[in-house]
Amino acid sequence: MTLTQNPQIELSPFKIGLLGFIPLTLGFGVYPLLIPALVMALFGIFWIGPRSFVKNLQKTVLAPGFLLFLTLLGLFFACYRGFYLPYHPEILIMPWSYFRVLFGLCLFTLLWVALFEKDGDLIGFIWLLCFGSLLFCLATVALAMWLQKPPFYASIIDIRYLPFGIQKFINTPGIANLLCLFPMAFLAALLLKPDQRPRWFWTLGILGFTLSLIAGIALGQRSYFVVVLFIAPLLVAIFLLLLRSWRAFIALCILLMSYPLLRWLDQVMGMHFLHRPLDQTLFNDARFQMLQYWFERVIANPFQRIEVGPSQYAHLEWFHNFFADIHRLSGFWALLAAVVLVTYIFIRLLYLIKVDRRVGLFLMAIAIPCFLIMNTSVVPEAERQPFLLLLAIGAISEVILGRHRGSSKSPHSDPVAKHDIVNT
Repeated sequence: MTLTQNPQIELSPFKIGLLGFIPLTLGFGVYPLLIPALVMALFGIFWIGPRSFVKNLQKTVLAPGFLLFLTLLGLFFACYRGFYLPYHPEILIMPWSYFRVLFGLCLFTLLWVALFEKDGDLIGFIWLLCFGSLLFCLATVALAMWLQKPPFYASIIDIRYLPFGIQKFINTPGIANLLCLFPMAFLAALLLKPDQRPRWFWTLGILGFTLSLIAGIALGQRSYFVVVLFIAPLLVAIFLLLLRSWRAFIALCILLMSYPLLRWLDQVMGMHFLHRPLDQTLFNDARFQMLQYWFERVIANPFQRIEVGPSQYAHLEWFHNFFADIHRLSGFWALLAAVVLVTYIFIRLLYLIKVDRRVGLFLMAIAIPCFLIMNTSVVPEAERQPFLLLLAIGAISEVILGRHRGSSKSPHSDPVAKHDIVNT
């Protein structure tokens, strides 16, 4: 993690690297590796000196906004687990350990973010989490190209089971969605000042973006190209315009203006990676049909148990939508808790933009496409990284807002803390 230097504590790259293992492992998604990563990170903390980390944790966790965030997360998991009913037991039964592990990962992510205070540390967490996801996806695609015959669409080898001699396969849409995270972070970091960006930003960013694009072409998943070459650049371009960062804005506009040409070349070459997303059949896509099916029924009766449909998709386990799948597994109250939790994160991001414009826009430029990814894939049942990333963004917002509140003591800067300040 790229830690901001403290004039009283000289941090070596080795010590910095010890702390970076946690977000890397969270992004990589092989969570048993968190145990050695945590041991190394705790070693780094005690080597540096735990006092400042403990102080940051105590100050952040006791802040009203962070406490409310933790409460909403706990409420969501209480409903998600408490109202869970097996969905077609012959097809899918979620083990109880799933809920415990997921809650533990979410809580750990929030508390680990709360250990840090400076912008460099918090930005570095996001950067390394997204880089960890990139490493997992590149390893998956590389091994698939070695062990499988193309095309890889819809089924790719799961590298997490290979060390145990087990060959399992996972859907490529989930891998393609995880491939989006690092390019999203790279583009969003253009909103930051040069001294706010992570170490080796341009070298690592361009290399990672290029490798991600190559892997995306190998997978042939159209959602990847929509997010990485259209949605993420468009968002960043709009935010650059707000910041009046003209050179970066013009560069991204050139990229966006090249999109029609890329679509034409894609169609001529017969690949159809870029042409398919915007053709007239988009809303006939299976995910849109399933989402429409769920939405119509949840509006009619939010308390009914809705199975995956229409009929041609009734054999599937998921709607491939975060909110629809939460409702499918655990009903209306879990759905409501999820909506409140996600809404709270975005509201706090809006207040963060008022407090720290560049960092707030950086996080928002990642949060919006991350939210869209969550609503086109099986999150958090299959890919947990987008959910953990969104929670980390919410936690970082609370850290910065709490720091601003502590420095300004201004009630209007943080409405969640207004009542607390008035009483004190």
